[in-house]
Amino acid sequence: MVSVTKDTSELEQFYNFMAGTFPNEFTKTDFLKNYSPVTLRDFMVEKLEFYILHYGIVCFSMQLTNYPLWANYADNHSGLCLQFNIEKDIRLFRGGDLRPIEYVSEPNRFTFNPHPNWDTLTKLFFQKTLDWNYEREIRLVKVFTGRHYFHKKALEKVILGYRCQPEFINKVKEIVKANYPETHLFKMMEPKEFNKISLIPM
Repeated sequence: MVSVTKDTSELEQFYNFMAGTFPNEFTKTDFLKNYSPVTLRDFMVEKLEFYILHYGIVCFSMQLTNYPLWANYADNHSGLCLQFNIEKDIRLFRGGDLRPIEYVSEPNRFTFNPHPNWDTLTKLFFQKTLDWNYEREIRLVKVFTGRHYFHKKALEKVILGYRCQPEFINKVKEIVKANYPETHLFKMMEPKEFNKISLIPM
């Protein structure tokens, strides 16, 4: 969740900071005439929502045998993993910005720019601290609003965790059979060795 401060002293401080950034008196006077600390906050809230709603992020991993991911994002092996072949859906995967996450020791601080270039923006989406490097994450960023659908042939495998309950397994089977005839369904066997998994077809 992202929010903008309502603290009057912080807003006043930011307002004064903004007033001191203009290159000439004309633009500064125009700013002071049209904005107050409160209306400046309203503007930030409006543009923040616009900014967020016009970008979508999908997160993937390059490592199927990543046990922490199964624990954190697949309900401790009770959920499932979707495996995609990006070459079978060029429109979706190449129609956005798809790249690995860059893991850094400290988050970078970026100077605000009302008209940033795309390369600057991507640094906001494709950096995480080193604490997360075990995820080996790839992100797809899309700049259009609304839902984005993947081609059915791009979904190559659905892999069920070894703790999946029979009712959940049967429901997934029905969905895959009815909607993804070329997708292979597997279930993970309970791991016996670290970072090594065995799959059985369903």
